Amino acid sequence: MKHFKSCEWVYEHLSTVKLLDAGIVKAGLSGPYVPPAVIQSAQRFDFGKTFADEQSLISNTMCSAIQFEREAQKLGLSQQDTIIVYDVQGLYSAARAWWMFKAVGFNEVYVLEGGLTRWMTLGYPTALSYAKASDIGNFKASALTDFFVDKHRILEVMETSHSLILDARGQARFSGVEKEPRAGMRSGHIPSSQSLSYSLISNEDGTVKSTDALASLFRERQAQDKALYFSCGSGVTACVLAIAASECGYSDLHVYDGSWSEWGADDSLPIATGQE
Repeated sequence: MKHFKSCEWVYEHLSTVKLLDAGIVKAGLSGPYVPPAVIQSAQRFDFGKTFADEQSLISNTMCSAIQFEREAQKLGLSQQDTIIVYDVQGLYSAARAWWMFKAVGFNEVYVLEGGLTRWMTLGYPTALSYAKASDIGNFKASALTDFFVDKHRILEVMETSHSLILDARGQARFSGVEKEPRAGMRSGHIPSSQSLSYSLISNEDGTVKSTDALASLFRERQAQDKALYFSCGSGVTACVLAIAASECGYSDLHVYDGSWSEWGADDSLPIATGQE
């Protein structure tokens, strides 16, 4: 697969790749993010704080290219690096980090297939703490448009036949049956959007499903020849759909950064409930 690297491959290239832990605490859970271990030589990639727009009231909002470049350089990242991002589950928050790098024009970034769990299962080396960069890198970030979009774009494309909005939350949250884990959120989904839970993208062991299996998920939702817009709870698992769609050859892809954290809290925005 073009956007993933196996644990076996990363282990063989451990001395030449840059590893970043992009794990987060799942929505609805409290407390700090504390992984069971750290992959040897990995550093922390905190997109909820260090790489987030501090002026935004919405969690995980993508920061400016200037901030991204500055913080990436602090991690010792450079233009010639091959970057591997991972999380504990395999494909929950790592895809968000992958999409962020793509959004600033960096392409040599991959997701560790199976994540930390598979790495530990294979007995590969871990550490008790994160590594620290010894030098400032020469990473460069460019502000590319349309990777992340706002509510105004979603309102524009909501009812157009050439666009499709896919919601990565679980079916119960999408339909409005299950209460949102964040306070102050209405239940339901963006009108005309369809449900495609991020959990359908992975196998039980956290590895990603085959390209054929992924392609079937998008065909079932008539995604062909359409601009695809991805939403979720806070812009994290929407990126799981983005990486899956890219694996299948889709290229007109966009992540709604505010996602339901913004839409569900704004009474001026329309919502729908039930199956669509």
